[in-house]
Amino acid sequence: MRILLFLEESAGVQTLRAAHASEHEVVAVLTSLHRTTSNRLGATVQGVAEHLKVPVWAAEQVKDPSFAERVLHESIDLILNVHSLHIVHKEVLSAARVGGFNLHTGPLPGYAGMNAVNWAIMNGETQHGATLHWMEAGIDTGDIAFETMFELSPQDTGLSVSRRCARDGLQLIKQLLATQPDAIPRKPQDLSARRYHGFEIPFKGQIPWASADLIERFVRACNFHPLPSPWGIPTVDFRGESIGLIEVAVTTEHCDTEPGSIHPREGSCYLAAADYWVEVKRILHRNHLAAPHEVLAN
Repeated sequence: MRILLFLEESAGVQTLRAAHASEHEVVAVLTSLHRTTSNRLGATVQGVAEHLKVPVWAAEQVKDPSFAERVLHESIDLILNVHSLHIVHKEVLSAARVGGFNLHTGPLPGYAGMNAVNWAIMNGETQHGATLHWMEAGIDTGDIAFETMFELSPQDTGLSVSRRCARDGLQLIKQLLATQPDAIPRKPQDLSARRYHGFEIPFKGQIPWASADLIERFVRACNFHPLPSPWGIPTVDFRGESIGLIEVAVTTEHCDTEPGSIHPREGSCYLAAADYWVEVKRILHRNHLAAPHEVLAN
């Protein structure tokens, strides 16, 4: 097949390498264009595509219905979208002979939309997954082609779950590439069970002092360190400085102190929730990861 890839982030890099190594022809990659292909955090989609001598086109073209003419001209069989946030115009999708597919970092229909990884942790889920689905005009509404689920642990963070989704998602993509077009599954979603999240952040990004358990889940959901967090880093003010919370733990000690107050003690540091004390394990101070006693205990 002749494939057109819409890719971003490290998952996009891995997808490009897998597609390029397959029996199919990668016609072009649409991604965010940068002036330089160097990136201290790792390879970019653009840089890897240029290294592999795959044409790179501007990502924004997918929103333009006239781009469908180029898809037809290039005889594209399959479109594959991984972590590109541009809404693909329906005429562009219909121009691909087989269709378009999107890798979603969450199970569908229960976690449609943005930041499914964050919401799964915030909601206290014990399982999460990745879904490769057919693309259509609606966001994350298309039939499911391939899907996978995995267990979540109480230690999982936004970063660890995101990486697991990317790793498992790559296997779904390889499964797609190894399947004959007329044999690709189409499992309709039960849209009555659909839950959709946009760019909203729970508690408007503020720490939920009403519950120690909510605080702990919110901090884990926001923790993508050292990568940027889509929800930002929860912060507390201490002696005129903003301290980022990277890791906390709920204690069994009931708290009768004003919620939101900070108490350095016993070589550590504790936050007062409305029900239990929360122990601070790791913080971000002046853009450096630190143990709380190094900064807050004095």
